[in-house]
Amino acid sequence: MEVLRTKDLHIGYKDKAILPPINVSLDEGNLIALIGPNGAGKSTLFKTLTAHIKPISGSIELLGKELFEYSSKEKAMLIGLVLTERPDDMFLKVYDVVASGRCPYTNFFGKIEKEDENIIQESLEIVGINHLKDRYFNTLSDGEKQKVMIAKTLAQNTPIIFMDEPTAFIDYPSKIELFSLMKMLTKERNKTIIFSSHDLELLLRYTDDIWMISKGKELVSAKKDDLLESGILKEYFNLKEDIKI
Repeated sequence: MEVLRTKDLHIGYKDKAILPPINVSLDEGNLIALIGPNGAGKSTLFKTLTAHIKPISGSIELLGKELFEYSSKEKAMLIGLVLTERPDDMFLKVYDVVASGRCPYTNFFGKIEKEDENIIQESLEIVGINHLKDRYFNTLSDGEKQKVMIAKTLAQNTPIIFMDEPTAFIDYPSKIELFSLMKMLTKERNKTIIFSSHDLELLLRYTDDIWMISKGKELVSAKKDDLLESGILKEYFNLKEDIKI
């Protein structure tokens, strides 16, 4: 099932497009890596697809409906976003941070019901941080904080999840664990996940679909194997050696 599609989408700021028109689609259960050099427009594309900024022109359809026709609450029930930046002054326990993902579903007073508690608990267990639930967020390692933010997004229970540089600032074993988690969520939970990353070898090992952008060039959407065989990946990033996975 198709969950998101763009039609002649121009992204940028102050009416100045930074990329040629974008025509891509996302299907349920896809794990897509968005790759490209710094300054190519990855963050701008993420912000546009998650309705944080408006496109210059073109359209974004979410489940067959124009993205900006949804209310803020409806969008919060459909799109999850995990950012690299995390507040250092979050003096909350892990459980409370994850519970905040249920905000779109609670009543005016933010009361957590039994169903919400079950979803929060399940999210903690899926990410493997149930043992951290009574710890304060600001005492955790970078890898643990990233897992908490992912659990919060899972508690939000959205069909689509965007992750901006989820492997930044975490060690190699944590990166492998995170990639495995994303793969599991798409295959077993039918989540559609698109993430940006500079960990080229790891993302090529775990993903099948890639969106590739570079300054002033058209976005390329293709299967990993096709990109490797065609040499486009090597050309886009001016790689001197072939990529091995």
